Amino acid sequence: MEITPEVKKIRQALKESQDFDGNPIDLTLPVVPPFRGNGEIKLIILGQDPTIRNVAPRIKITCTLNLDKTNSLKTYVNRICTELGITIDNVYATNLFKYFYTVPPSETMEVLINHLQPNLDLLQRELDKFKNIPVITLGEPVLQLITNEFEKVREFWDYNVKTKTTDGRFTYSHAKDNQIKRDFFPFPHQPSIRKEFYKNTLTDYLQFMKSETNQHSHKS
Repeated sequence: MEITPEVKKIRQALKESQDFDGNPIDLTLPVVPPFRGNGEIKLIILGQDPTIRNVAPRIKITCTLNLDKTNSLKTYVNRICTELGITIDNVYATNLFKYFYTVPPSETMEVLINHLQPNLDLLQRELDKFKNIPVITLGEPVLQLITNEFEKVREFWDYNVKTKTTDGRFTYSHAKDNQIKRDFFPFPHQPSIRKEFYKNTLTDYLQFMKSETNQHSHKS
């Protein structure tokens, strides 16, 4: 499946059909393809889009999550992989929206909602290539786009509002409850992992994920 031509068709069609946009698609920048590690794929990471706030460095983003370069996001992904007993070579990372907007679209969620369906259809076909591979999402906006606007990452991590810690009754999004029709584990995006709750809970949630995915793999 060749992703780039498909994405170009989607963004051109959206650009032509949407004249309301308070946040236009930027056709001057290239499509950002998925990152695929060199080994057997054992983890799928789903991000939202590549539109970083600073305009100038956008042209340097050549794959999803910038995982071909050393940066804080790659360090975060490496930690996730280490806890799961894999490496970044076992990762397939893709975005729900594989092109740039004028400004980071988490500020204009109505645009993403209007542009969701063709990108979601493409993503589902993309994920179909990887049956029975665990999926994680990065960030609250992408979680809300594929579930509902009220979902919070911390609720899946069983945040106790009184103690500001977890009670340890972790959960994940079941295929029947989301639009990608796959079980997935919600994670905060990299900047939020510095928050005390996520920083202190990350290892435990990853151990939960590892246990759950191991159980499912033994059943299949």
